[in-house]
Amino acid sequence: MRRLLTAAILTALLSAETAVAAPKEKAKSQQTFAVYYINMQKILNSSVKGKQAKSLLEAKINSAREKIKKMKEEIEKLKKELQSPVLSKEAREKKEIELQQKIRELQRFQQDTQIEISNLEQKYTMEIIQEIVKVVKQYRKEHNIPIIVEVREAGIVAADPKYDLSDKILDIYNKQAGK
Repeated sequence: MRRLLTAAILTALLSAETAVAAPKEKAKSQQTFAVYYINMQKILNSSVKGKQAKSLLEAKINSAREKIKKMKEEIEKLKKELQSPVLSKEAREKKEIELQQKIRELQRFQQDTQIEISNLEQKYTMEIIQEIVKVVKQYRKEHNIPIIVEVREAGIVAADPKYDLSDKILDIYNKQAGK
């Protein structure tokens, strides 16, 4: 999933920004070509909005864990009640049906919560990535940088840190997000 997202980012960066006028190309041809890069994951995780999103997701997860814990306690209580030798056949059947319902409720809740959290994570991530891509595009344009790639998707094994724009983009993004 993350590969797909970063591939989309790279495609968006390249497709929207590769068309450069021919006269500019001739003027730039005398310059040394350098590939600048960013670490999108670092920016996502370190940004104010990224931290806020993570905090919201963690709160949702913790809330779900508490509810799951309570549901499991109810199930365990029913299981203990079923072990009682004084239960009549009718009461035992009723408790078994109730137990099965509680187990199904727990399973449904876990599945629904997992989907909801996954959807929220994807939503927050995509929103932040789109905002970061705008910042990267603007930065590239303002500084006449021919290309900026995402370090992991570009397959960069080693690069000169002076071409890493992650911290600069993070600073600009955080300042813009604070407005």
